[in-house]
Amino acid sequence: MTHNKVHSDKITEGQGSSGKARLVIMLSSTLAVGFLLGYVASAFVPLVPQPQSSATPTSPSPGPKLSPSEIDSALKEAHAALEAGNPQAAWEKYHQILIADPSQIEALTHLGVILMASNRPDEAIKLYDRALRLNPQYAHALFDKGQALKEKGDAKGATEAFQRFLALVPPDSDDAKRVKGWIAELAHSPKPKPADAGTNGRKNR
Repeated sequence: MTHNKVHSDKITEGQGSSGKARLVIMLSSTLAVGFLLGYVASAFVPLVPQPQSSATPTSPSPGPKLSPSEIDSALKEAHAALEAGNPQAAWEKYHQILIADPSQIEALTHLGVILMASNRPDEAIKLYDRALRLNPQYAHALFDKGQALKEKGDAKGATEAFQRFLALVPPDSDDAKRVKGWIAELAHSPKPKPADAGTNGRKNR
């Protein structure tokens, strides 16, 4: 949706090469690995691969655990950091929110936005799916999942996500018009060729 699109644009267009480098370092840091492989391991499959070098820099750990009354203000801080082109600060703040409330779908979805900006669509989709398991009608996650699947070339999956999104938003909204345009594009995208029967998709030599 528009809120998430602003965040994506800020990451992909607003930051320079140094910002992108910091984002890559942050995503492969011990903080990211420890949080995603440890704390939420019971919630969904590992999202960030183990760094290959012990020299990988570590990010500062999230701040103290938030109380329920502090989550809304923390979300505003995270969104502001994302819009200001500081995805690392946003990443850490969203983690802090999820430590306090693992079912916070807005934080889950925006972590997916950051992963998408780092060209990690598969990991982003897992976060969108996690958010959608918690709330199947969360339009932001459907919009972002559709975008991620579209980027991967999964026309069928993207169209399904977009159609679910359209069922939840006003048909004349800007987001709905944009999504309808994407669905039309996907309908004309090349279809994968079916595998040859009896050959498991391999050509006979």
